[in-house]
Amino acid sequence: MSKEEKLWPEPAPNWPEAKNVWKWGWPFHVYLFTTLNFLVVLRSLYVMIEQRKSHVLTKDHRFFMNLFLLVFGTTRAAFLLSNPYGSDPDATKSELVICIVTFGIGTACITSAFSFVLLIVLESTRLSLAPSKFQNRGFLLGVCIINILYVIISDVIVAHFPVAKAMILVCQVLFAIWGFLIALGFALAGARLWRNLKASRQTAQFDPELAAESKKITRLVFLLYAASFCGVAMFSTIVYQAFGDTGVYNESGLVSNWPWIAVQTLLRTSESLMCLLVFLVALRTRTAKRTQNNQVDSYSKS
Repeated sequence: MSKEEKLWPEPAPNWPEAKNVWKWGWPFHVYLFTTLNFLVVLRSLYVMIEQRKSHVLTKDHRFFMNLFLLVFGTTRAAFLLSNPYGSDPDATKSELVICIVTFGIGTACITSAFSFVLLIVLESTRLSLAPSKFQNRGFLLGVCIINILYVIISDVIVAHFPVAKAMILVCQVLFAIWGFLIALGFALAGARLWRNLKASRQTAQFDPELAAESKKITRLVFLLYAASFCGVAMFSTIVYQAFGDTGVYNESGLVSNWPWIAVQTLLRTSESLMCLLVFLVALRTRTAKRTQNNQVDSYSKS
């Protein structure tokens, strides 16, 4: 363990002991989430290839959403297969730093995909939650680039100067704040759509086609609330991880085996659910856009 403490300031389990305690649970955790991340990669690639003419060439929001998911799935799978959580005792310092940087880039990418699908929802349903200078692709891309650069710079600095470990805490907190804002955006978008849907129910009673479309947008509202809940769960766990026993200011350098694996399993599960919800919400917004347009037309006729 002394070697691991010198390589990286964040505490970790006593790996030989932990793997012995977890038994089959350790390889199950690693290979389960590696498989799920490979599925994310395959799905993203499929969508990007299938819609390459309409999305890739124009580089619209869906292109960037799928690109970020592709990078996330690739980096997470590489992280889990090469040196999961830095558990390889024979890894060099450079290999460990690359592993940690890869993990941080993955977190930045899934957060960016989460923000882009919210932008897709807002533009498809004609909702506005923020000034236009913030609710646009350029701003979200800028945030993503800043996040990735900070991850790389902070991890490299901390690797060479462990006294700068506060940079890791700052990174985790900033990710959490940004994630909470996006999760709030999903909840507000869901509430706005639900309010609009309630207002159109009387019209929908006399229009079977509009009534059927309203049911579809109801499912979108449910997905938006689910995405918000998933985001809150994931980023709350990141906050707990930052300030709890797994944080950089745990001077003992060790964490309990079962609480650690429980937190990591919760985070990986939240990430997998978030990817699924991003795919589903992006799919549902096509219907939502058509339904919202129908509702606008209905209001104009009444």
